[in-house]
Amino acid sequence: AVWKIEVEDFPAFIVIDDKGHDFYSKWIG
Repeated sequence: AVWKIEVEDFPAFIVIDDKGHDFYSKWIG
C-alpha cells in the first residue's frame, strides 16, 4: 500500500510492505 502525504511543501510517498515497515520514514523523519 502506498500513501501520499504532504510534508510542508514537499509531497512524499511512503511505501509500506506487507509487514508494515515504512522504508522511507528514515528519510522523511
